[in-house]
Amino acid sequence: CSYPMRDLDRFHSFYLAAKATGRYLVIDLKQAYLLNLFNASQTVKGLYPSSTDPQIKIYMPRGSWSLIDKDLNYFSEKQLRGDYAIWKREFLDYDNMVDFRDIVKHQKEFMFYCSDFNLQDLIDVKPAEGSSYIRSSTEPFSEEMTLDIKRIKNWYLHFGLITNEKKWHQIHVSGHGSGDQIKRVIDGSNAKLLIPIHTSTSKDESGKIVDNEGYHRKWHQNVHSVNQFDKYEM
Repeated sequence: CSYPMRDLDRFHSFYLAAKATGRYLVIDLKQAYLLNLFNASQTVKGLYPSSTDPQIKIYMPRGSWSLIDKDLNYFSEKQLRGDYAIWKREFLDYDNMVDFRDIVKHQKEFMFYCSDFNLQDLIDVKPAEGSSYIRSSTEPFSEEMTLDIKRIKNWYLHFGLITNEKKWHQIHVSGHGSGDQIKRVIDGSNAKLLIPIHTSTSKDESGKIVDNEGYHRKWHQNVHSVNQFDKYEM
């Protein structure tokens, strides 16, 4: 699976999916480091699972000298640690650290996170036949992003995660709703107050541009708009 590394809400969705299907979510070192920062913060501690959560495994990739799977009778522990940047070394001591050998042996136990920047990890992981790939990311909206997607598809085609480009099924889930969808949510919520957030100016039936309050007031009598840094006491 893949999603933006810093998008912890998407990470949490995959974490819940792994938990529901009886699998471990295998994250990379950067995401493990990010989770440690969050859980060290007094303001957001506990908002997301910790890097040592029982449902999480931390993937240790090959280092510069590829010593992770070498016999330490020939290479010392010091050499192994020297194979990684300083910030990565602490994860070598984590009980939930795994490497490609663990993934290869027990693929059905894992949901493996592979970012667009670490596609080379698939060479070691060797996805088993019948494996699936789930991507949660913004759709390409520029020529550069379109080329990136083509490159990514080629990797997954090569490893058999998609058998041909036509089997790259895409579902639009941006979170933005049409006017009818927004109206249905408003009608169904039976709310006393409506505060539009992350909306833009729109046109009414006559084509005239109206502001947020004016646009939403046709669906709700009590509408209050807020601007950036505004406060509204409830």
